[in-house]
Amino acid sequence: EQLDFGLEVLAARGELDPDGPEAEQFVQAYLKDVAMHEVGHTLGLRHNFRGSRIYTEAQIADPEFTQKNAFTGSVMEYAPINLPRPGERRPSPFQTTLGPYDYWVIEYAYKPVAPGDEKAELARIAARSGEPELAYGTDEDMHLGLDPDALQFDLGNDPIAFAKKRFEIEQDLFKRQEARTMDPGQDWSGLRRVLSYALRDAGRAAGA
Repeated sequence: EQLDFGLEVLAARGELDPDGPEAEQFVQAYLKDVAMHEVGHTLGLRHNFRGSRIYTEAQIADPEFTQKNAFTGSVMEYAPINLPRPGERRPSPFQTTLGPYDYWVIEYAYKPVAPGDEKAELARIAARSGEPELAYGTDEDMHLGLDPDALQFDLGNDPIAFAKKRFEIEQDLFKRQEARTMDPGQDWSGLRRVLSYALRDAGRAAGA
């Protein structure tokens, strides 16, 4: 849904041709994001729903920053598509590299260590757990409401700024759809689908 929603938003703005090569690159980035998440599970990693809170709004909106870095702390997050406000430069929409938490937890689980050094080395790695970029909260933290920072489909360390940004994106999309011309006999289900995506996205942003 996030992939489809992002394609519709950018196509409505005239920033992306749904049938062009850029759209294919867009989908490839999404598939890489999903593949990294699922490979993480095969390596034993659990969801990390606090990973989305480690960067600022300015960082996740910065194309240069997001081209070099993941925009959350972990690919094990359920991150929303990273969309710009209308008229702003476009950051990377999906995560195509690992976050700091991913490198850290894989080091703890898989780093080759001599048997005699294992206890000390694992203690050294684990001692970093208090670093802000290694924040962790998983399914139980989210479902039981134990940690208000462990949420799905939020982005950035300021939930109010995130919600405002998403509302601006969705309001702009609605205005563009109101002015959209439909060919005689054209199926209206696509228009209904994109507006339902926008409403659901706004509801999630409000809950963040």
